[in-house]
Amino acid sequence: MIIDSLTHILPEDFISNREKFLKKDLTFRCLFSDPKTKIVTHSELLKSMSKSGISKSIIGGFGWTDFDLAKLSNNYNLEISKKSNGNLIPLCSVNPLWGKQALDEIRRCFELGAKGIGELHPNTQGFSDFDNNLDEIMYFASSYKMPIIFHSSEPIGHKYPGKGTMVPEKLIKLIKKYQNNIFIFSHFGGGLPFYSLMPEIKKLFKNVYFDSAAFPFLYDPNVFKVTSIASGYEKILFASDFPITTQYFALKKFNEVTLNMNEKKSILALNADKIYSEVKN
Repeated sequence: MIIDSLTHILPEDFISNREKFLKKDLTFRCLFSDPKTKIVTHSELLKSMSKSGISKSIIGGFGWTDFDLAKLSNNYNLEISKKSNGNLIPLCSVNPLWGKQALDEIRRCFELGAKGIGELHPNTQGFSDFDNNLDEIMYFASSYKMPIIFHSSEPIGHKYPGKGTMVPEKLIKLIKKYQNNIFIFSHFGGGLPFYSLMPEIKKLFKNVYFDSAAFPFLYDPNVFKVTSIASGYEKILFASDFPITTQYFALKKFNEVTLNMNEKKSILALNADKIYSEVKN
């Protein structure tokens, strides 16, 4: 079994109304202003999974700034997941700064089968310093063991749309503030797993995981080996960030790395399966 821990699909409305939606939502504009950037529906994801031999995909939203678009995306993910025989696992994405409206949307989605929250983009959503009150959302998520998926940023390296400034230092601040929450930091946490070699950092990672979203554009494939040594292979989740890269290509690059069977099975499926099977829907 292979689980892709982060993919993105959107309903047809986002394709046909792309220019309109670009004006409505800051995160969507940041990520999709280039007309060459792909937007795909569930049918393309299912074809990709079949081609790549992927059993399940986690389908996330984006860090929406417009509530109507968030709800449109959330409803689509929930609807499609119900028709997928368990092959598509939905997340719910909100802007925590919406307060009660955000909490109500998370609760609604959770009751309809959402298994986590995200992906969140704190920079465009306006809460990147984490000084805003996220307590109610964090408490709800921890109560039901819902993981929260955060976009993360490398403090060095090339720029790309949506990179942001969610660097390891800021993520550590978030982890310290909400130690009971389960976090999945995308893009290998902007390099945060490397600091697991510092004992005072590693002890903070009890509920922290890192996915490999878009890794072919960010790291040499040996990042899986290095992070497995630093933080433990139990903390790493395979993710393509489809359609930013194809699932087939992401798996091809992953298979270039020398890992033992336990490491491969854990990264490709077991770690994600454990996280999402423990959500208390």
